[in-house]
Amino acid sequence: MAELVWPHKRPLSEIQTERSPTPQIIASHHYPARQCSPEHKHTPWMNRLIQAERSTALYALLPEFRGSIDLIYIDPPFMTGRTFTTGNQVAYHDHWNNNIDLYLDWLYETLALLHALLTPNGSLYVHLDWRATHYAKLLLDEIFGGSPHKNGPGFKNEIIWHYQSGGHAHRYYARKHDTILLYTKSARYCFHGERVAVSRGAQRRNHMRKKVDGAGKVSWTIRSGSRVYTYHEDSPMLLSDVWSDISHLHQKDPERTGYATQKPIALLERLILASSEEHDLVLDCFCGSGVTPIAAEQLKRRWIACDSSKLAITTTCERLQTLPHLQPFALQHIISIPP
Repeated sequence: MAELVWPHKRPLSEIQTERSPTPQIIASHHYPARQCSPEHKHTPWMNRLIQAERSTALYALLPEFRGSIDLIYIDPPFMTGRTFTTGNQVAYHDHWNNNIDLYLDWLYETLALLHALLTPNGSLYVHLDWRATHYAKLLLDEIFGGSPHKNGPGFKNEIIWHYQSGGHAHRYYARKHDTILLYTKSARYCFHGERVAVSRGAQRRNHMRKKVDGAGKVSWTIRSGSRVYTYHEDSPMLLSDVWSDISHLHQKDPERTGYATQKPIALLERLILASSEEHDLVLDCFCGSGVTPIAAEQLKRRWIACDSSKLAITTTCERLQTLPHLQPFALQHIISIPP
């Protein structure tokens, strides 16, 4: 298998070995307060919102959760070279002094740790753009193994999320999409395309004949061999790997919090519905404005969300507490203990 190489690259097995000593939780607060009565003291599971740098958080999770996370979604820094702010507060820094080797070290460690945390039947979605997707795909191919031509572990989809947004390019084609890579740890993984199917609709479809009945309902027919197949406009149609039906969040969108690079909840709902079951465990170690834990909470999944930014943790915590029927979660702070 081809391998991406850079100076000082560490072996995969070395990265996936727990640090000694393991990073430690230094504080924990439970929310919502109304549910923190004595009868909840011994609740078998409590969701977790963790403020810590991503490698500190992931190494801290390894002893308890190695091979236990059912679904992981990450929207990591894209190597833009920018500092993102919300109002006058820094959301996060996305620059590595133009040093691709530093970025590859950082990304490789992240993906290796996430692979170790995934259950054998688990799935990983990695959300990037044109700056880093090609690097991530090579790293993921190496870490997850498998072949795209066989039904085994590894690569499953390169999803194009196309959106309309402002800005025009005069020296190249306008860049109006992100890429979401889907990898699985084995050939046995959760996937329910029917849960996120869309209505076929009344718009014209290639190679199909349109019919309208007396009530004005549209159907489509196509002949294959000696048979004729009929599909109604409201019949479900499985998604392809190009998504243009979920809009980018615009400035006046009521869902917006003002947090830089916020993604729509509909996007995470689709991924979680397709690739997990109720009560499965979902992880996002770059949770930003909290879209992943919010979608997971609403869809009755357990969750762990992490971010190094105090602004991200505050925003996520506040948004979670607006949800009805919120399950208890712990707000934790983790530090690295020097060897």
